[in-house]
Amino acid sequence: EAVEALNHMFAPVQNACAPFLDRVVPAILLAMDVAPAGGSEFYISALVRLVSIARQLVRPFLEPIFKLFSAESLGSERQQSTSIGLIEALAEALSGDFGPHIATVLPFLMAIIDRDSSELHQPTLRALPALQILSPSLEGYLFLVMPRLIGLLDIAITPIAVVEETLRCIASIVGAVNCGSFSSRIVLTLVRLLQCSPPLELQTAAIDVLCTMMEQLQDEFVLFMPTIKLVMSKRGIDEHARYERYSRLLFMGRLVPKEPPRAQSRIQGDAAQAAAAGPALGHSGDGLAKQEVGVMQLRRAWTSKPQKSKDGWMRWLHAFTYELLEQSPSPALRACSSLANKHSPLSKELFNAAFVSCWTVLPGQYQQEIIASLQNVASNMDVPADILQTILGLAGFMERDEKQIPIDLKRLGDYAYRCHALAKELHYKEAEWTLEKNYDTIEKLIELNQSLDLHDSAIGMLEYVRKEQPDVQESVIWYQRLQQWDKALEIFQRQEAERGPSFQTTRGQIRCLFEMSDWETLVPIFERIWSGNDQKLQLASASIGMSMAWAMGDIDRMEFYLSALPNKSRDKSFCKALLAVYRNNFDDAAKFINDAREEMESDLSSHITESYNRGYAQVFMCQMLTELEEVVMYKMAPDDRERQVAIIGAWRHRLSGIQQDVGMWQKLLRLRSMVLRPILDLDTWIKYVNMSRKSGQMRIARDAILQLVDDEALYMEEIHRGEVDALTPKFALQAQEYMQMKMQLAQQPQGFQGGGIPLGLNGRNTGQSSSSWEGRTRRFSIVSGSNTSVNAPLDVAIRLSQQPALVYMYLKYKWAANEKREAYQMLETFASDYASRIGFDLHNPDTFAEHIDARVLANLSGHAEAADDARTIHLLARFYFKQAEWLTTVEQSVLLSQEAQAKAGLSTGESSYARRLVRRESIGVRRGRGSVSGSGQASRDGIRASDDGRSKQDAQYLYELKGGRIDKAILEAYHAATVLDRKWYKAWHQLALRHFLETQRYQIEHGHITESMAKNHVVPAVHGFFRAIQLSKSDTTLQDTLRLLTAWFDYCEFESVSQAVRDGYNSVSIRTWLQVIPQILARVHIKAESTRRLVQQLLVEVGKSHPHAIMFSLYVAARSEHAERSHSVKDVLAKLHDMYPELVEQTEL
Repeated sequence: EAVEALNHMFAPVQNACAPFLDRVVPAILLAMDVAPAGGSEFYISALVRLVSIARQLVRPFLEPIFKLFSAESLGSERQQSTSIGLIEALAEALSGDFGPHIATVLPFLMAIIDRDSSELHQPTLRALPALQILSPSLEGYLFLVMPRLIGLLDIAITPIAVVEETLRCIASIVGAVNCGSFSSRIVLTLVRLLQCSPPLELQTAAIDVLCTMMEQLQDEFVLFMPTIKLVMSKRGIDEHARYERYSRLLFMGRLVPKEPPRAQSRIQGDAAQAAAAGPALGHSGDGLAKQEVGVMQLRRAWTSKPQKSKDGWMRWLHAFTYELLEQSPSPALRACSSLANKHSPLSKELFNAAFVSCWTVLPGQYQQEIIASLQNVASNMDVPADILQTILGLAGFMERDEKQIPIDLKRLGDYAYRCHALAKELHYKEAEWTLEKNYDTIEKLIELNQSLDLHDSAIGMLEYVRKEQPDVQESVIWYQRLQQWDKALEIFQRQEAERGPSFQTTRGQIRCLFEMSDWETLVPIFERIWSGNDQKLQLASASIGMSMAWAMGDIDRMEFYLSALPNKSRDKSFCKALLAVYRNNFDDAAKFINDAREEMESDLSSHITESYNRGYAQVFMCQMLTELEEVVMYKMAPDDRERQVAIIGAWRHRLSGIQQDVGMWQKLLRLRSMVLRPILDLDTWIKYVNMSRKSGQMRIARDAILQLVDDEALYMEEIHRGEVDALTPKFALQAQEYMQMKMQLAQQPQGFQGGGIPLGLNGRNTGQSSSSWEGRTRRFSIVSGSNTSVNAPLDVAIRLSQQPALVYMYLKYKWAANEKREAYQMLETFASDYASRIGFDLHNPDTFAEHIDARVLANLSGHAEAADDARTIHLLARFYFKQAEWLTTVEQSVLLSQEAQAKAGLSTGESSYARRLVRRESIGVRRGRGSVSGSGQASRDGIRASDDGRSKQDAQYLYELKGGRIDKAILEAYHAATVLDRKWYKAWHQLALRHFLETQRYQIEHGHITESMAKNHVVPAVHGFFRAIQLSKSDTTLQDTLRLLTAWFDYCEFESVSQAVRDGYNSVSIRTWLQVIPQILARVHIKAESTRRLVQQLLVEVGKSHPHAIMFSLYVAARSEHAERSHSVKDVLAKLHDMYPELVEQTEL
């Protein structure tokens, strides 16, 4: 029915069906392949009709269509007849021009004739007319066709009808192609046929063939005339008007061959009869007239009665859609009505188009009635969400078609709310806001933007309201929707101070503090609540109290708050399962996990059917339950290390599919930490901390870091005391080193200030001399009692850490927390410490590069120590890269401050170095304003709300500390990163860019570039850009390539620069240059001889690999009015002419 509907749709539009054939034809062929035995006949018939409609448009699909004609598998007689009909349709569509496909069709037709064993020879009778149609294409194939046709002229074994049709077929072939090589066989066979006294119709047909041969053979036919005359006389054929006339004309030399009449297929004959009968019912002569709409039938369909079930409502919608299709003025839509009635998805897809097609022709009265009916249906609170979504989809469809549906925007927004269509609800709320500027909708707009992860839009909405209406009273709910919990907390606290404690303010503060993970403030509030008598507040806070106790690992409090949770709470079964796992009651845990799954089943099914995003929270809860079961499995197999490793591997792999949401990761890590201590899952925890830092949730990041360093300290001490076995020898060595460093720190008085000593520092002497740890003392050299930062205790603890990745993660956190001075100094200290471990010298890094290959080879060989060194080398590259990045940020910060002072007239004097920075700013060193750590988001936690002044002071301090060496320090750090990680694109890119900008700055200051400047900066920039382009994994390297060309062409007079380009020329893909061909052609006539030759060589290489991509550009450049450019390009074209002469000549034409 789908195929029939397609043909009905295509018939009126004819050639307009072209855009759809590339999907329709393959679909029909695929359906034919999977059809059951005997089912392919219908699809071949459909192809016949489609070919008759599309005609020449089917040429792109001839290859798969002609594969249907296989001489090995002919099928049934009906299938053979249908296939022959397709051949006839193709012949008509292609005007007989089968081209190479005739070699496929002829064996198929001959096989039908050869294998026809039926009594009446119906397949043969069906194949012969097809051969007549193909007769103009049979030149060169007569040896295959003519012997079989001649063999059919034996009336003793062949039915009369077949012989008669064969004679017509031979006449058609003889009239279309030169049959001179078969003339004697044809004439003699016809003579034998006449000798057998055939019926009159055969006798006439045979002589007609002889007449046709007389026309074609002319004088050569005279040889056969005596024999023919003799037979005709013997059989009493006294005269045959046509034969006699042709004979006279032949002897008079006036017989002229005529163009044979073209054979007509059955399809063409049917079409002619249909045309004579007049246009089809319901269509005009051109097939495009629209049909009448049955208003009364539609009215009965749209009139609805209250239904008792969802199925009843869906049946009403289905019946309404069917009637819309059946009464649609569009013939194409009407053709789909029957199929849509049986196939619900199609009915749903066509509803909008069918509605609009009927809507446009309905009188105004009926338009109002149909809209009233839809509103009446939607107002029923029992109507399923599918119908509401259908109405919303219709409104959107009409809106895009500039036919606004006359339903109030508020109603549409309400429909979207009821069916959880958040994007549509946001659309209508925004339209409502545009029309009415009603500030009551602000809260809803913010909520919807947040729900759709449009955080910037939500914040922008709030800022717009503040700007347009400064006197509007801010609502705490706005900030809760924006997840700006610190600002919401301030409002709740202010309200409590003004009006006194209340249920709303206390509950709001609890929610804000919980989302901020501020357990220190939250615990006393809970103690006050649960020591009082406010049962309503206790009941409302029990769920948060349970989550807080779980986060703190306080099992007793978990049990306490669990008992207060309402029985209808969705999370109660999950919380019971948690407690059971903590208590090692695994049977109870399994029961509660199953209960939790059953409780969430309805929520999961209802949300997931709307969209995956809407149901993601429930899907995540399913994962939590699964991982809780895996925690039980982990605990039940304490000695099965293989199984534990498999579970941990599954957990790590599963994280790649989790959304980057801090709250979700927090719950998962909290769950896994029941059996897997954080220090043993360090990579996952580092990702979690970095995610928290980047999202601005600094307090959560800090708590996670505290948990990590505390767990590391405890683990190291447990290994040292022998309470636990080290998983690897590496941990044993780290535990020993940790205790040595802890002892060393305990001997420093300042180590006990500024927040105290981390967990486990008891000063126990391990018996090893502290002199062997002199290289580690710089870790503690800047621990000062004057450091009153909230992170001071962490600073002390992190210096004991044996995990470089943990240290690096903490330093990035510290920089983001606006403790830039300490972060940078600690970064330098740790970088120096790790560099000394592997023998790396920052000031002479190239000597270390010679040893890296040997270290990597040792790592591949499986040596644990070498593997540790490889990881340290990899991480040390990040230390130096971050050092350079931070110094660049410091430089930019000071530069902005000095510019602001200069503009305000506050600067009494500037150093030459500062003036140099200002000049550098004008050429684009500053690529961003503000900290590289993304401080814009951190204001949510309040940690950095008042630290802007300190940040500027730290930047000024570090800037003055480095002084005039800051440029050198940045370049040294970037260079060290490239040496330590030679395959790191980002490091090479930044190093090259820094050298490039230094060169431009020097040229602006001095007006020229010296040889030493070219050697020290331009050459490294060229080398760095080549390496960056080579290592880039992105689809485009345009910026690096453009900067490389700029450095090359601007400073090509220096031999060192030209040599650097020649050295790196072959290191990058030839495709790199395709995107900068215009820039290269603009410099093809450059004066420097060596550079010009290299440019020409480059163009030749590009043209050799991609001639079509470059040829036209070369041709245009060769016609340039600039003589030198034209001459240079013509040299390139001359070389390409040797490789692609035809292409070059065609381009010139």
